[in-house]
Amino acid sequence: MLRRHFALVALCLFSLPLSLSSQSQPKLKEIKPGWNFFSKDQDVQMGREYAQQIEKQVEVLPPGPLENYIQELGGKMAGLPEAGGFPYVFKVVNDPSINAFALPGGPIYIHTGIITSADNEGQIVGVMAHEISHVALRHSTNQVTKSYAIQIPAMIAGIYGQSKGGLTGMLTQLGVGLGANGILMKFSRGAETQADLLGTRMMHKIGYNPIDMARFFEKLEAMGGKGGPEFFSSHPNPGNRSKRVSEEITLLPRANYTASTGRFEQMKQMAAKLPTPKKKPAGAANGAEPPNQPKPNGDGSRTWTGDGFRVSYPDAWVGYGEPNAPAVTLTPRDGVVQGRDNQPHIVRGVIVSHYEDDDNRFDFRADTERLIRNIMQQNPSMGNQQPRIVRNKVNNRNVYVARLTSQSALDGSKEIDTVVTFEHGGGMLYAVFIAPEAEARNFQNVFDKVLASITLN
Repeated sequence: MLRRHFALVALCLFSLPLSLSSQSQPKLKEIKPGWNFFSKDQDVQMGREYAQQIEKQVEVLPPGPLENYIQELGGKMAGLPEAGGFPYVFKVVNDPSINAFALPGGPIYIHTGIITSADNEGQIVGVMAHEISHVALRHSTNQVTKSYAIQIPAMIAGIYGQSKGGLTGMLTQLGVGLGANGILMKFSRGAETQADLLGTRMMHKIGYNPIDMARFFEKLEAMGGKGGPEFFSSHPNPGNRSKRVSEEITLLPRANYTASTGRFEQMKQMAAKLPTPKKKPAGAANGAEPPNQPKPNGDGSRTWTGDGFRVSYPDAWVGYGEPNAPAVTLTPRDGVVQGRDNQPHIVRGVIVSHYEDDDNRFDFRADTERLIRNIMQQNPSMGNQQPRIVRNKVNNRNVYVARLTSQSALDGSKEIDTVVTFEHGGGMLYAVFIAPEAEARNFQNVFDKVLASITLN
């Protein structure tokens, strides 16, 4: 039986936008959270665990006027039915970039750049209403569910209780993190539309004009290189925001939008006068790498220690798995993509893993052939090819080498998958080296170094 213990990174966001045209439907449509394997309590736990990572990387302002101001604005919406009953926490990040983000289950962070860039209090409230909506509609965990529909149920049932680091440790095994381009921190245009519409309803209820939300996002879009892209890197513009929000307003009861704390200008000036934020080490907040990464060796490489083996890989790559486990996946940061089947696929990198057959009678050649058959069965695009299996030596150890071809999930082009098996302690270790055919020559030197670095205990 082939056991492939590896975790992959991939991001995929496909929520369906809701069309709320007042002409075709004269009443509000229900906006529901999407498909989700996680419970609401797990959303809350996940948010708390990730918040601990985030706050090691950014400068969160201590209690004071700015934090109290943001908490007051957020608190007006946190208790509304539309907010979903999550335990919201609102914090201010001393960062002049124009950005805001929400973690599952309630933690919401507003950069000071949002405050200094807003034209009125309603625009700040609009950003917060939008972020609360992402939490209430559970967009982050919905996206993880869709991306890992096969892996998540088994992991929640079997690994969650044993996983180091709780839920976030479990997700790290899948390669899910807090990167700017990661599943948890980047939303689809459909999710953005839903957040705009639900945010519109919350702003309306507390007396702020929802059009301020749309106008602020459109203002950022018009800023181009002056800061707008910071927010839109994780919140893609769904288009026609003002039109869509205006149509939604016509479906709501008439209201006078006069709400105000009267402190907007004072808070804006206070945010503008804050000292330059203190630099903190890069890490989970910007998605640099998941936990468990070995320290650099000082020669441009890192060394991963698995169960009975060690392997070195480029410093810029990432290892996915648990230390001292039977397998690890090593990839460049762009080494995993989402395929047309909405599942993660390695397109560049190396898998190193133990192999155990079903009969417990080890035969190096026969088990190598069986492994290759299993790999081909799991990859239909490999077809019925009959690869040549060549005996060779690596570091004076006997190995078998076979070259397979398949269709790359990157763009459908040809992919080269080279399988190397090692006789190891009455059993077998294998490595699969994966690269698009067009890039294979560029990766050859790196792959040779990784192969030569594999040592068996």
